[in-house]
Amino acid sequence: MVLSERQRIEILILLGCGDKIGSQAEVFALFNAKYPENQISQGTVSKIFHEFEEHGTVHDLSRTRWACALNEEKKLDIALELLENPHTSTVSLARNHDAPRTTIRRFLKQEKYHPYKI
Repeated sequence: MVLSERQRIEILILLGCGDKIGSQAEVFALFNAKYPENQISQGTVSKIFHEFEEHGTVHDLSRTRWACALNEEKKLDIALELLENPHTSTVSLARNHDAPRTTIRRFLKQEKYHPYKI
């Protein structure tokens, strides 16, 4: 379910934005009562509020925010770290190299890296 820009703005208005007049639980209950075909959770209200606080927009940034391509330097660093310890997890690689875990996994798949075959 994708919320329209108008619905996201309405959620922020119900929250009171900077004033914090309404709680998130109250806002999602009011929104679900008004739009029964478009049910949301309290987490959705929280996500919309935090994205607005951080980016100042109500556009859906979830896809563009995580877009991360590994440059050649990061790829080399990851390969060197795996040479030192072939059983390093993708979670720790992602944490060490400031990249999403899925990007690390995609890179390892492209390189046909299989630690159990070493």
